[in-house]
Parts: sequence; structure tokens; C-alpha cells
Amino acid sequence: MWTSTAMKSSNPGPSVDDLIRLHQGGDLAQALLISVEAPSQPAVLQRLAHSILCEEGGSPDCRCRSCQTPLANHPDFVELAPTSARTIRRDEVEEAVAATAAGPLWSPSRVIVVRPAESLGREAESYLLKHLEEPPAYVYYLLLTEVPDAMIATIKSRCQVWRMGEHAAEDTDLARGVLQDISSQPLTMNQVVRAAYWAREQYRLTGREHWLSLWDTLSEAFRQLEANGNDELARAQILRQWPMGETR
Repeated sequence: MWTSTAMKSSNPGPSVDDLIRLHQGGDLAQALLISVEAPSQPAVLQRLAHSILCEEGGSPDCRCRSCQTPLANHPDFVELAPTSARTIRRDEVEEAVAATAAGPLWSPSRVIVVRPAESLGREAESYLLKHLEEPPAYVYYLLLTEVPDAMIATIKSRCQVWRMGEHAAEDTDLARGVLQDISSQPLTMNQVVRAAYWAREQYRLTGREHWLSLWDTLSEAFRQLEANGNDELARAQILRQWPMGETR
């Protein structure tokens, strides 16, 4: 796996301009895992995808047809997002990949966006995995996520990984959202795994022990569910361990 040095440092990391320059120089990988906060994702996507799709090589202030067309209306752009079930399904990924077979219609490239990438279902991840390693020369995959550790290792190993700036030390709105899912949704192994990876990411970013303790509790809850244990007991253990100061 190629990993940017920004993933291993406390520096702010690359800008969108850095990625655009890499693309213009032919050095940008075709499969990117971009770690960026959700509020910043649309702006990152807007600039990077338009630069890749530009019919004039991504020149500044370009007025080509692709640069003037909203991404949602561009025939060479596809964005996969969670359905009402909060999961990106395999058949949705299959449809997006199949659409690239004929090659670009307007642009030099086609762009497939997965956002948020951690919403991929297990079967969708497995299917996408096969297409990330050797995509056609004209296809770019942009996977955007707030929690790169929630992605399976084999997905990350096939992507060029970038952290766009530093995430907020602890996002209390996101903490509330994860807690709400645990509290209100049927407790599933997949849900617990994703919450555990998110808690570990919080610990990695902040070094605060309560996130490590929550990670351990979620791991234990997963083992209980795997052994057909009581899901309500597992939920109660998680809620007791949750750092209350981060969710009130």
C-alpha cells in the first residue's frame, strides 16, 4: 500500500491542490481513500472530481463542458451513497462498475465516488475489492471517509491513502450519532465492529483512555454476539462504558 506521510504525522496534511497537482503530473493513484471530515467532503469532492473530469487537463478557471456541468449531471461521474438502510449494497456497486465498461463519454476519465466509504456492506466491499487493484486506465475510485480504520485492510491496501487536514480532536456530534445508532437500532455485529473502529480512531487521534476503554467494551460485545450472547446485555455494557461527557 502507498500511504501518504501525512497519515503518520501531526502535520495538517495535503490540500486538494496537492492532489490535483499529482493528478496533472500523472502520479495520482486510481484508487484513493481520502480521510476527511464530513462537512469538508463536498468541497474536496467538487474540486478533485472536476479536475479529473476536466477536458482541458484540469487547468485553472477552465470553461470546458465538464467543468461547467454539475457533478450530479455529468455522464462520467457516479456517486454511491447509503440507501435508507444506511448501507451501500453490492448491486449498487455492480451497477456503477458496469457503467464504466464503455469508457468515458465526455471526459478523459470516469470517476466513481463512495461516500461515506464505511457504509459499504460486506458483499459490496468484497465486490469492490476486485476492481480496485487493476481498474481500467480511465477509471478513478474516490473513497471518502471520516473513519479510515473502519475500512477493511484489503480495501486500504489497494488504495492511496490521504488524510486531508486533521479531524477535530473529538467530534461530539458524531459521538452522539454513533451512540444513537447503538441505542435505537437492533444491535448487530457489523454495527458493533464499525463503532469499535470509530472508537479506536478517536483514541488514536486524542490519546484519551476513555476511547480505548470503549474500544475494549465494543470488542467484548462483538465476541458476545458472535457466540449468540444476549444482545441487550451487550448493549447495556456499551452504554455504561460510553464516555458520557462526549455525548451530552
